[in-house]
Amino acid sequence: MEEHDMIKKPIGIRLLRGMMIGFGLLLLNLIFVLGPYVGIWGIIVGMVAAGFALVISGLAMIITTLITLPFAITLPLVFIEHPALMGMSSGVMIGVGGILTLVFIWLSKYIVIGTGKYILWHVTIIRGDEYEQ
Repeated sequence: MEEHDMIKKPIGIRLLRGMMIGFGLLLLNLIFVLGPYVGIWGIIVGMVAAGFALVISGLAMIITTLITLPFAITLPLVFIEHPALMGMSSGVMIGVGGILTLVFIWLSKYIVIGTGKYILWHVTIIRGDEYEQ
């Protein structure tokens, strides 16, 4: 009974209040939130790309070892003298690249979840306490 007895504010007042809060949140987000958010996504995309590049270059190093080892024309002197070093370094590159890629893809999942919660929090602030769900 108490819910029906409450007097609601007129729709114009609620709309104006929501618009003013929305513009305030827009300015807050553009000034303080957008820059670090884009920076975080730039770091994530860069690290995932670096991980893929490490995996691809490790695979290319293995292929290069198998193809050019008998000829030893284009390899650095250290790798010509120690072919095991080339195989081990390519394995390390593949491993580090794979771990780097997986960690930052996993991290991006939680950033997307946090972004969704942040947006829903803004929606509840704009709608106010008297919003009927």
